[in-house]
Amino acid sequence: MLPFFAYGANPAYDELIIQARKGDRQPLLTYLNAREQTAPLTPEQVADWLQVSAWADNDAQTLEVWGRYQDKMVIPVRGQIAVARALRNLKKWDESLNVWERVLREEPDNNDARTGWIMTLADARRNEEAITAAQQWAEQSPGPERDALLAYVYKAQGKNWDALLAATRVDSDSPASKNVVPTLLSAMTANRIAGPALSLYERNPQSDAITRQLELDAAAQTVRAAFTPARNEEERYLVADQALARYDAFIAAWKDNPEAQKDVRRARIDRLGALVIRKRSAEVIAEYEALEADGKHVPNYARRWVASAWLAERQPDKAESMLEAVFYPHGPVAVMPLTMDDQQDLFYARLDNNHFDKAKQQLDTYISKSPYFIYFEGSPTPQPNDNWLLGQSLLIDYFTATNDLAAAQKQAQTLVSKAAGNQDLRIALASVLLARGLPHAAERELKLAEVIEPTNLALERQQASTALELQEWRQANELTSDVVARSPDDFATRQLERLLAVHNKAELRISGTQGISSDSPISGKHDFTLNTALYSPPINDNWRLFAGYNFASGEFEEGKGINRDIGAGAEWTSRDNWAELEVSGHNYGDGQKVGGRLSAWHDFNDNWRVGGSAERLSRNTPLRALRNGVSSNGGDLWLRWYHNERREYQFSLAGAHFTDGNDRLEYGISGKERLWTRPRFTLDFIPAINGSHNSKDNAPYYNPKRDVSAVAGLRAEHVMYHHYDTVWKQQFIVGAGGYWQQGHNSGAITQLGYGQRIQWNNVVDAGVTLSWDKRPYDGKRERNIALAFDLNVRF
Repeated sequence: MLPFFAYGANPAYDELIIQARKGDRQPLLTYLNAREQTAPLTPEQVADWLQVSAWADNDAQTLEVWGRYQDKMVIPVRGQIAVARALRNLKKWDESLNVWERVLREEPDNNDARTGWIMTLADARRNEEAITAAQQWAEQSPGPERDALLAYVYKAQGKNWDALLAATRVDSDSPASKNVVPTLLSAMTANRIAGPALSLYERNPQSDAITRQLELDAAAQTVRAAFTPARNEEERYLVADQALARYDAFIAAWKDNPEAQKDVRRARIDRLGALVIRKRSAEVIAEYEALEADGKHVPNYARRWVASAWLAERQPDKAESMLEAVFYPHGPVAVMPLTMDDQQDLFYARLDNNHFDKAKQQLDTYISKSPYFIYFEGSPTPQPNDNWLLGQSLLIDYFTATNDLAAAQKQAQTLVSKAAGNQDLRIALASVLLARGLPHAAERELKLAEVIEPTNLALERQQASTALELQEWRQANELTSDVVARSPDDFATRQLERLLAVHNKAELRISGTQGISSDSPISGKHDFTLNTALYSPPINDNWRLFAGYNFASGEFEEGKGINRDIGAGAEWTSRDNWAELEVSGHNYGDGQKVGGRLSAWHDFNDNWRVGGSAERLSRNTPLRALRNGVSSNGGDLWLRWYHNERREYQFSLAGAHFTDGNDRLEYGISGKERLWTRPRFTLDFIPAINGSHNSKDNAPYYNPKRDVSAVAGLRAEHVMYHHYDTVWKQQFIVGAGGYWQQGHNSGAITQLGYGQRIQWNNVVDAGVTLSWDKRPYDGKRERNIALAFDLNVRF
């Protein structure tokens, strides 16, 4: 404030002073600059120049004028105060303190100077001097200004709670407190007390800049509230929607104000958090990229949200890279603590990137630092540690992702036994059981979990997935519809919706073999088979219509054999049941012949399945028999025992009656035993014993009176690429055994095979396998090299 004696000497000059006080400062500055060129300035005029240039936020000009006149005259205190503030603004702490101390020597009771000196001490991190001076002054001359100053000093030292305590001693409604309201607001916002701060502002209006900051602080508090766990997702969504509405209003109101552009940018950044809560991850990424395009850095708290969005959009490489840049920019030691959400995002990003070693190292470190109980200061009673539970739960997901499902089930069952009322743990156990091919057991766990909170979204999603596996089509549709209605943007919901949509698509199946080099009396030389079937989308949940075409050809001693057949029918599926009825037309010799097939199976539980089929004009009739005008009717029965993905066995019995009078009986037992499991590699032992009996001798097709084969094989499967629903793997098969045929010497069986398979987006499953097989036929070892292929497409 310019003093009274600055007016009166020159009416024109007085008018310039009045204009400066009203905010129009340039005329006075221009006058003083011109006046300096023609006549010496008085100390009062220099002080005016210093003070008004400081009002104009032109610190450089203030210091330039000070440099020219400080040694030529004694400048009034008000000019020196302007200089001290300019030096403080430019963070020239020592120089500013020198000026403040000069002023205080001249006017020890100047409150503005003492306040500026103490605040500069705090800014310069001379903490002990600042707090001592502020406390002594508050004791000597108590009042709202002293409490506000003490709050400022505490805040500068990062002691936000102490700053808030000092601020709460101020009666904000007292007229004497009006000048300290900005400091009180700062203390409140530093402690994230946005609501009371906004209420204080409404009683004590501030500048537009402070207004915008308070509005943004209040909106940010709403975003933080949306991240707080609630009873259901709807409550969090409602809070997030409120925050989005406020941010949209802010941006619309401020976007054309040049002075508000920093606040607009902050609103856009903070808005990302509300978008993450609403699962609008694509918008989060697009807005982040737009913010980065401005060339300005997005703060780390928002980059964590962006990493979550990338993870939801199946871009784990970007998510992992960003989280590591935020938390581990200088190496393995985190520069700031990770929240539980941060731990999960980084862990899942590493799992999805197949960085299993890094994920396990992170998890081991987290578990080692998370004891079962924790103690809060002042209480001798131990409290359960949520971090311990999170670490143990993530261990389930780690074992699942690394293909160690047995360990995952054991871990989940251990946790459930300790916390039977924890719904999330039961859902996790059900997920593992479903991954192991045990949907009935998964359903039982979900029924127990349903008692706790029947409308839990995670529960309903898992129930829908289990219903799909159990062929409970109507239940799956109802659950999926409910989940989609309640959380349409959630990644897990979109994934479930996608699985149901794939199930409801039409399906094309193609398979076949191409003989490369063969001496086999069964398939002949240059053999080729092709089997196709086209299924309609589901009709009334349980039905599908289908049509198919099959072709087989091969060259034998007596000539080339060809078989063509077309078929159509219906498939019916329901819980634990499957059946298919087909009518077919066959052409393998003279004229057309009508055949039929009925196939079915039934699940008693997760472990036992029985099935069978009956056929007229059996598809298993050897092509050489058809070439010689012999067909067969037959059927089979089989029983499968399934323990889990590591062990299963199947026994089969089949019979056929040929039109030449031959009756054939075949039997077999085959199985699988998992020998070795790694995250991207499995090794299985696959034994098989097969035998047959034919009633007729000397048939025009391979027809041993009795035979038995036994083969012990190994199958190694290696995943070469895995990214969510896209999997590319290779398979190696080797087997050796023996073959015995009545009337002939026993011989060895050797098998080799190599294949690749690709699965894409749940709609394409294709594979090709090259096999080499050598075994005896009628006492002579024959070689067979063939290429097998299959393709399954949903559309």
